[in-house]
Order: sequence, then structure tokens, then C-alpha cells
Amino acid sequence: MSTSLFPLSPRDDLLRVYRDRRLSDISGPNAVIDIAKVRSNAQAMLATVKELQVSFRAHVKTHKTLEITRIQVGESCDDVRLIVSTVIEVEQLLPLLLEYQSRGAKVNVLYGVPLGPSQVARLAELGKQLGASSISAMVDNIGQLEAVKQYRSISGHPICVFLKTDSGYHRAGLGPDSREMISLVSEVTKTEKQGYLNLLGFYSHNSLSYGGSSPDDAMEMLKVEIEVCRQASAHLHPDRVEPLIISVGASPTVLSLQNIVSPATVRSSAAKDLIAELQLTKSGFELEVHAGVYPLFDVQQVAACSREFSTDPYDTIACTILTEVCSLYPNRTEQPEALVSAGCLALAREPCKEYPGWGILTPWNMPADYGSDKSARIIISRISQEHGILGFEDTSAKRELPLQYGQKVCIWPNHACITLAQFGWYLIVDSSTESPDTVRDVYVRWRGW
Repeated sequence: MSTSLFPLSPRDDLLRVYRDRRLSDISGPNAVIDIAKVRSNAQAMLATVKELQVSFRAHVKTHKTLEITRIQVGESCDDVRLIVSTVIEVEQLLPLLLEYQSRGAKVNVLYGVPLGPSQVARLAELGKQLGASSISAMVDNIGQLEAVKQYRSISGHPICVFLKTDSGYHRAGLGPDSREMISLVSEVTKTEKQGYLNLLGFYSHNSLSYGGSSPDDAMEMLKVEIEVCRQASAHLHPDRVEPLIISVGASPTVLSLQNIVSPATVRSSAAKDLIAELQLTKSGFELEVHAGVYPLFDVQQVAACSREFSTDPYDTIACTILTEVCSLYPNRTEQPEALVSAGCLALAREPCKEYPGWGILTPWNMPADYGSDKSARIIISRISQEHGILGFEDTSAKRELPLQYGQKVCIWPNHACITLAQFGWYLIVDSSTESPDTVRDVYVRWRGW
């Protein structure tokens, strides 16, 4: 019933409007996704966790589509682990999860917000359809155990539980050695013995890693996440025999794992320490990493510098916002400016530590030399509801903007998760083809909570 309250745009109608058209012939704002880059980013992640022999849980909140979820977990996956930010994401995932189960795969979806009582009935109904061990909840307060009990009374089986551990970001979770964590571990253990839940392990997510500026910063932060979960696990009874999961990561920290599987002959001390931490943790726990924005990537991820790149890191960004130049102001202010029809309702108002703007103009449909000189980079320097002002990032020199009235342009967003939430569908292009700016498909994004 919940999905019917948030009806999706009709994909067949969208295909009739957009398929086989070139981006330069389409109005904006529109969200564009390069599916070749999505596949490349996702495959790199799957290859990394396979080589390191750690488990992986894909977050779907950035894109909220079945199509990209398939790419994240892989068509042949037999252990499908996902995270969602809203219950409606699980409801929309249901057909795909049942499809994987029909092939013999295990599925487990973690609702990534500490469990509130109003969400229990919907999660339990999904648990009925998917079966035991299919739904997980985040718990960081003893009061949530009443909701856990309610889940079993509706679904007929216990819910799986991760204890949310705070590794410094202070969004959700408890300190690993806090009195609250010690009490929670004790109560969860009792509730598990009563048959109301299955404790899977400890979970941490630290967005402080977005503030890093090097691969070493990201690897050190991942090590901290692992350590706090191991620290919290020490409060369990030493005779516990069930294997527990330590689930850690944010896109910068999980992407940093690619540094230790690269062919580099010299490893930093942070890389060596992380390798040792992985081996130590895997000897006593199942280590699981989770991440979400990595298939799409964005300017914030570039700024975090969490892994080494052999090419321009901006080439990894799979999502852009298509818009057009609506006006030009060469002399209105000390620096020339242009107006595009993409404001905060298209780009979002998410800052990025790398530069003082709200998006970066990509080289698409620009003069051939644009991008070769970083000092001539054009950014969204100011933003209103439906208006974006383009200007040079470097304002020290007077020069002319290489833009024309009516020109279509694309913008790299600062934070893909928030930017893509502004759109009901994505235009899919494929840079691996001979026509990289021709729309191949349209993916419809899920709506609601």
C-alpha cells in the first residue's frame, strides 16, 4: 500500500520522450547517468572485496533504482546484502529480492535508521514475504527492543539486529565503552535468548572520512571504525559461540581498500596498518564493508582523495545535471557571469571543501581546451531556488566566459545522494559506445519514505 501512495513516473512514456535523443537536444534540468562509469565503479568495488575476502553490503539510497542495485550486487550474487534509508526502498526492492531468492540466493536488507515503532509493521510484512533472516534493524537504544518484539509478533520470526556503534561522527549510535552500550549489549543478549532477535553484530559509519584529503586519511579512518566495533564487541559474554559481523564503512573509507589491492610496490604505514587490522579482525569476526555513493561518485568523493587514480578522478563521476545557459552577464560584476536554469532544487545546496561553489561545469559540450587549465575552471558560484550563477573559480584574472546563450551544459554535483533526490528519473547514457551522449534508457527513481 505504501508504494501506491508514491506512484512512479511511467517509464514507457519517458522512453518515448527521451530514448535515442542527444543530450544537446533535451531540455533541463535533467539528471544524467553514464552507465559505463557506474559499471566500472561497481565492478572495481566487487573485485576489491573479493580479493580481500571481506563481505559487502551495498547501500541503495543514492540512486534508489532496481537497475543500479543489480549492478552493485552482481547478477550472479548468492549473498545479497543491502542497506536502505527508508522503508519504501525495501518495498520497491521486493520483486528483485524475491527474484534473487528464487535462484537460491540469501537476501538480507538492513534498515539503516535506528528502529522507530512506526516502521515495524511495514518491515514485518516484508519479512513475512521474504522469510526469516531477511530483514535487519539498527538498534542503539534499549527502548527499541519493544519494537523488535513487535516485529516477531507480526512476522512470526525474529528480526536480525546490528548494534549501532559511534566512531566519532555522532549522528547515531553509542560509544563503544559507554554505559549505554554496555547496558544495551546486556539487554540485547537477554532478548536474543528469549527468541525475539538474532544479533548479527556491530555496525559503524563515519562520515568524518569525507573530510580527509589523502588515501592515508581514509585508511586510518576505516581502521578506527573497525577498532570501535571490536571494542564494543568486548562487552559480549566471552562464551558466545555465534560468529558476529563487524560492518564498517562509508564510501571514502571503503574506496580506500582499493589502495591495498593495487599493484603498487611501496605501501604507506597506514596501508600496512590497515592490512594488519583486516587480518586481525577477520580472525575473530566476519568483516563486512558497506558503501553507497561509490557507483555514481561525486565532487565530494574526488575531494576526499581516498584512493589513487591513474586518470583524472573527475572522469569517475557517473552523474551530471544537464541544464542550459539562459543569460550572459559579461560586465554586470567585476567577473563575467552566466545564468543556468539549475538552482538548489536541481543541484542541492551541499558544500564541498575543495572549492567555494555548488557544482562544477564539466567539459561536455565545451570548447576542446576547457579543462586543460584548472585555473580556468567554471563553477556554480551562487545558487537560488531555480537559478545557478556560473563564474570562474579563480577570480584573479579578467577573461571571457566560453559560453553562449542557449548552450546546453552539464554540471558535476557536489553530493550525488542529495542531488539525485531532486529528480524522478535519470537519463541513461553510455560513454563506452560510439554515441556517448545519446540517451539509451530511462531509470525511474523511487519516491517517498
